[in-house]
Amino acid sequence: MSARLMKISSHEIGHMFGISHCLNANCVMNGTNTLTETDFHYARACSFCQRKLNSSIPYNNKKRLLELKEFFERYHLNSELARVEQDLNLLQ
Repeated sequence: MSARLMKISSHEIGHMFGISHCLNANCVMNGTNTLTETDFHYARACSFCQRKLNSSIPYNNKKRLLELKEFFERYHLNSELARVEQDLNLLQ
């Protein structure tokens, strides 16, 4: 799985759920103009964009994080794995 493909797909799917561009530089919903910018961004929505998504499609955040952790482990996306582990630690 290409990290770039995951980031661009996540961004565009966010638009499909009505989420507009985000001002948070590290959010996947922050717009990019070049592939270098896309590669630099995280493949995750900030907490504000996650709340917007959760208001349109309710989900269990802990379950979502555990499933993301499994996905990131499977595809060796170590930087994203570290971030999701930090998020899980904050929930406990």
